[in-house]
Amino acid sequence: MQEQVQTLVDAGRLDAKLGEKISQLGPGVFCLHKSWGPGVIKEWDLFGDKMLIDFEGKPGHGMKLQFAANSLEVLNNDHIFAKFVNDPDSTKQFAIDDPISFAFEVLNSFGGTLFLDHWEDKIRGRIIPEEKYKSWWESAKKKIRTDNRFVLPPKRTLPFELRDDDVSPADALIGDFGQAKDIKAKISILESMGKDLSVFEEPAIELEEILKSISSLVTVAIRRSPGAAVELLIVRDDVVTKIEEFDLGDGLKLSDVLLDNKEKFPEILKGMGVGRQRQVYDAIKDAYGDLWSTELIACMEGSGARAISEITKYLSDNGHDKLLADHLMTGLSQRSLGFEVVAWICKEREGLAIDAFAHKGISASIIGALERDHLDETTPKTNRLHDLLINDAELIPDLLVDCDKAEIRHFTRRIQATPVFEGLNKNSLLARIVKRFPLVEDLITGEKKEKKDDKGAEQEKSTSLIVSWESLQDRQEKLEDIINKKIPENSKEIGIAREYGDLKENFEFKAAKQQQAVLMRQKAELEAEISTARGTDFSDANTSSVSIGTIVELEDANSGSSESITMLGAWDTDTEKGIISYLSGMGNAMLGKSVGDEIELPTEIEGETRFVRIKAISAYAKENS
Repeated sequence: MQEQVQTLVDAGRLDAKLGEKISQLGPGVFCLHKSWGPGVIKEWDLFGDKMLIDFEGKPGHGMKLQFAANSLEVLNNDHIFAKFVNDPDSTKQFAIDDPISFAFEVLNSFGGTLFLDHWEDKIRGRIIPEEKYKSWWESAKKKIRTDNRFVLPPKRTLPFELRDDDVSPADALIGDFGQAKDIKAKISILESMGKDLSVFEEPAIELEEILKSISSLVTVAIRRSPGAAVELLIVRDDVVTKIEEFDLGDGLKLSDVLLDNKEKFPEILKGMGVGRQRQVYDAIKDAYGDLWSTELIACMEGSGARAISEITKYLSDNGHDKLLADHLMTGLSQRSLGFEVVAWICKEREGLAIDAFAHKGISASIIGALERDHLDETTPKTNRLHDLLINDAELIPDLLVDCDKAEIRHFTRRIQATPVFEGLNKNSLLARIVKRFPLVEDLITGEKKEKKDDKGAEQEKSTSLIVSWESLQDRQEKLEDIINKKIPENSKEIGIAREYGDLKENFEFKAAKQQQAVLMRQKAELEAEISTARGTDFSDANTSSVSIGTIVELEDANSGSSESITMLGAWDTDTEKGIISYLSGMGNAMLGKSVGDEIELPTEIEGETRFVRIKAISAYAKENS
C-alpha cells in the first residue's frame, strides 16, 4: 500500500503531505470522525480516489482520499474507541462491570481530561444506552470519587480529569477539599478522609486547618443550605472522633446549631439519609433535654416521608408512643395534619399508627390534606397520599370498614366532588368503593330506585352533587373564561416563546408550557364538576331535620350562647356569613339531626370539641343571605 501511495505521489497525482497522511490510514487502522464517530478503514481504492470505512451505522462508507486525510484522526489500538469498534459488546460490558477502569481508559484516550459535556457526547447513546446513562453515571460517580487518580468536578464548567502521578493521596484529598466550592462536594471529600485516615502520616496536624475551618463554612451555609451545613458538621465530628487527641477548641458544636435553628429542622432533615438523621435526633435529644420529643414531633410536617418514618420510630424506641399518639389524635380532630403525615398514618395503619387510623376524623383529614395540597400550584410535586389511595387497593376498604351507612355515603360524595382525582383515577376509586359497599351504588350511577305508587312502580331519581344556581353559574363562567380567553392567550404566548431559541434553555417557553398544564387541569376539573352538579334554589328543603337548604339555630351546651348556621350546596361555603357546605365535616355531623339533638363539634382550640343543641330548623330563603 505504501508503494502505491508513493507511486501516486511520484506521478504527481497526490500531494506529498496528503500522501503521508493517507499512508497512515491503511486497512485495519482505527479512526475517528467528528460527526460520524469511530470507525475502521476497510480497504483502499487509490486509483479510484477513495477509501472505504466502517462507521457506526454506516458500514462500507466511501470517502475521497483528500477528504479522509483532512477529516479523520488516527486512533491507536489502545484507544477506548478502537476497542469499541473492534468489540462493542465487550466494551459496553466493561463500562458496566468496572466503571473506574473504564473512566481511566476514556480519559487516557483523550489526553487525561474531558469536560462533562464532552464526556457525555462520547459515552451516552454509544457505549451506554441513552435510557440507562443517568442511573449508570450516578452509580459510577460514587465509585470514581473513591479513587484518588481522578478529579471529579462539582460543576459542569470544570473538567473531569486524571491527577498527576506525583501527587500523594493525602495531598490529593486536601487539595480537592480546598478546591471544592459546593458543600456537598466537601462532605464527600471529608467522608473519604475519614474512611482512609491511613493515607495521612499525621492526621491531627495535616487536617487541623480543614477541620477548624468547617465552623465558618457552616455558619455561612446554614442560611441557604441548612441540611448540607448540618451534615458537614456531623461528618467533621465523625472524623474528629477517629483522630487521637484532636482538640477542636472553640469550634462550632452541632447542639448549638440545632438550638439556634429549630425552625429549620424540617429543611435540615428533608433528603438526609437515615444514618445522618439518627445522629441529628441524638443531638436534638442532648440539646433540648426534656423537650426533645416535643421538638421532634413539631418538625414532622414538611420534613419529608423518610424523616416522618424515622422520627416516629425514634420516638417509639425511646418510649414516647403516647405523646406521638396524642399529637396525631389532636391533628385528626382539627384536620391540621399535612398530607405526608396522613400518608404515614395510612401506611402504618397496622403498626405505630393503628389507633390514629381508627380515629373518626381520618377520612375527612385525608380529603382535607389532599385538597389543601392540590390548591398549592407554586411547585409541581408528587403527592404520596394521592398515590397511596390510588395504588393501595385495601386502603379505602380498611378506612370505611367500621363506618356506618351515612359516613360511607358522605365519604363517597367527597371523592365525587373533590378536584384532586381526575378521570380514570376517580372512576377507579369509586368502583373500588361500590364493590365493597354496594349501598353507595346509587351515588355513583347517579340513579336511585324509589317506590312511586301503590302498584310498586319505580322511578329513577337523580342523586347528583347539589349546588346553588349561583355557584353553578360562577363555575360555568370560569370554565368559559378558561376556554375562550386564557387558553387562546396561553397558546399565543407559547408560539411567541418558541421564537426565542433553544427550548431546553428557554425560560419563557417553559413557563408558558407550565401555565398550559395548569389551565388544562383547571378546565378538566371544572368540566367534571359541572357534569355532576344539579342546581337548586333550595325551595324544597325539608325542615323536619337538618337538610340541604335549612337554617339551623344552635345553642352551646355549656355557655348557652346561640349561633345560626346555614347549610347549602357543595360550593356555597361562606364562613363570614355562617354558610357551610353539606359536604363539610361540620355539615356531615349535622345532617339528619332534629330539634333537641346534641352534636359534638370541633373548636378553634386544638384538641378541644364542644357540644351544641339544635334549637330550631327553618327553611333558607335567598333574601336571608
